Amino acid sequence: MYTVVGKLDLSNEGDGRMQTLTQRRSVPVDAAKTAAIFGTLLIHASAAGGFAGAPGSFGWTSALFWNCLLRSAVPVFFLCSGALLLPPEKEVTVRRVWTKYIPRILAALLFWAAAYEGVELLRGWRAAGVLERTALRQAALNLVLFHHKNHLYYLHIILLVYAVLPLTRRLVAAADRRLLNYALGIWFVLGCLAPTLKFFPPLSLVGGIPAQYPINLTWCAVGYGVLGDVLTQEAPRHRPRTFVWLYLAGTALTFGLTLAASVKTGALYQVFLQGSAPGVCLQAAGLYGFCAARWQNRDRWPMAETVSKASFCIYLTHLFFLDFLAGRGLSAGTLPPVWGVPVLAAAAFGGGFLVWLVLRRVPVVKTYLI
Repeated sequence: MYTVVGKLDLSNEGDGRMQTLTQRRSVPVDAAKTAAIFGTLLIHASAAGGFAGAPGSFGWTSALFWNCLLRSAVPVFFLCSGALLLPPEKEVTVRRVWTKYIPRILAALLFWAAAYEGVELLRGWRAAGVLERTALRQAALNLVLFHHKNHLYYLHIILLVYAVLPLTRRLVAAADRRLLNYALGIWFVLGCLAPTLKFFPPLSLVGGIPAQYPINLTWCAVGYGVLGDVLTQEAPRHRPRTFVWLYLAGTALTFGLTLAASVKTGALYQVFLQGSAPGVCLQAAGLYGFCAARWQNRDRWPMAETVSKASFCIYLTHLFFLDFLAGRGLSAGTLPPVWGVPVLAAAAFGGGFLVWLVLRRVPVVKTYLI
């Protein structure tokens, strides 16, 4: 499957300038990435003050609803990357990974991490009237030690995903469907169930080497990529509503368990919100599976195509706009979350989209930074 979608998966090859008559966009990937970028915005808009109230209150529960509606946003991006980069017809070599994919991610990561550090320095200078040397030194340390703005963790993970991509491709190419299903089963048990259940008895009581069996979130992303490739092949054989039910089950599990545990503990309980949590995994599979089952044979979807192309830029820049609005008293902590969260998410989307419209016209920036 060929696509020219944005650099969040680095499979765009220049937004279409290398496209031939035999190549077409992946509409399921475009649709999934469109949902995922809106999910990212909802998550961050609801997290900015939305959980300041009492767990279980209307405002708090509204914020949690928006936070869980597309909680699998980042896992869906990993699914899309797997769908694009693991098929055997895609040319991916060790040389290509280290001379093209990883340098592009590093360039974008360091540039935007520096941009966020620069904004923080500017705020400190405006507040104190002076730019202290210690602040500059700390900003430089943050940059080189990967103490970056929180949402840039995705780029930290994708560096590893790309580094092992040639190995992952060999596994997928060599394994039959039964072996791939087994691999995904092991991945789900050790990468999704175990990291969640280890907080509860009896797994919380386990010590020694078995306590180290769970796969952490970073390595779990590799499994999401394999799942994306498998779903691309298998989902069209099933009815779309099958994946709707899977999405609803994952959403209900994530929302319900988080709400119950948060009310019990008196604070937001984040175990079930992790990117590798079982409910989040089911939601991601349901969302991407629906897109693959529903639109596998569709040639184009211009609106989803445009949003998909802009998704990386929106992802990188949206916190500039959410932070700007929060600094002026507009956040989920000051607005009613039931309507404030989607409004703030829409504003961040609009700001990021406008930035993309401008920056995509700058050749070097378009290639390496967005």
